[in-house]
Amino acid sequence: MEFLCGGVGDAFSTKSWGTHFFVREKGFVLAVDCPDSYRRALEKNAFVHGDHILDVGDIDVMLITHLHGDHVNGLEMVLAYRKFVTEKKLEIFTTPEVAELLWTKRLEVSLGTLYDGELYQKMSLDDFANLTIIDWETPIQCGPFEIQTRQTIHHIPTSALKISAGNSKLGYSCDSAFDPSLIDWLRDSDMILHETSFGAAHTPLFSLLELDEDIREKMWLVHLPDSLLNEEVEGLNLAFEGFRRDV
Repeated sequence: MEFLCGGVGDAFSTKSWGTHFFVREKGFVLAVDCPDSYRRALEKNAFVHGDHILDVGDIDVMLITHLHGDHVNGLEMVLAYRKFVTEKKLEIFTTPEVAELLWTKRLEVSLGTLYDGELYQKMSLDDFANLTIIDWETPIQCGPFEIQTRQTIHHIPTSALKISAGNSKLGYSCDSAFDPSLIDWLRDSDMILHETSFGAAHTPLFSLLELDEDIREKMWLVHLPDSLLNEEVEGLNLAFEGFRRDV
């Protein structure tokens, strides 16, 4: 399967798109998270998809890890674009806690009422998307992928991921305080994305530098503060926007 890196920034980045990525297998596109300016990031990264550049109409499933804005602020635009331009509902996979609040606390204020030229229409999430709930730590099939979740140590319920296709497995810490048990959970992945950023609910760089070499060799850092961009960190790989890799 292919990994396509759309953004590597943290919540306060001015030089990067918010951390998000795509996993593609046999033409099926799984998108993970949806920050601000999502289509602009897609245009800049210019991932080739068939005979065109990957765009939101090509996404088969979008997985939302948690409700912080740098991971979900772009979803309003994507849902509206899919409804009015491609005329296809978006398939959303997410955890129970996100599913409970996604519409009422995030999207309803902006998408809950639409004007059709004559009347104001009340809308629901079902008008824009089909929602599938992923139970914690229970594998679920998503097209050619198997997805497994694990709750992280963060401000709000947030999901780490393991995404598998055939013999390939991608692990993602998502936003988390440093957690050795999470590292162990991700260890069997062929490629690991791990966050590093500032604050008690994120992972400091020095904690990752102390990990065994065998896990650091397959680890790529994301959710980067601007101060780390274009830097080299001996013993660790820093992901970058537009980065593509076979897993």
